[in-house]
Amino acid sequence: MIEPDCNEWQVRCAFNAFCKRVLKNEAINIYNERRQQQAKVMTFSVLTLLENQLYFLDK
Repeated sequence: MIEPDCNEWQVRCAFNAFCKRVLKNEAINIYNERRQQQAKVMTFSVLTLLENQLYFLDK
């Protein structure tokens, strides 16, 4: 196997570092979005009787 020249190796390393950084930041974003979503979610058992009314009647 022929060794890649130094410039090609540097480009590969830089691209590899860029990809790792992008994936790490995306994982952090997904984690933060899930945490925010879970803070907003409420189960039906937590709701009071008034809040649990899922319909409206017209008078």
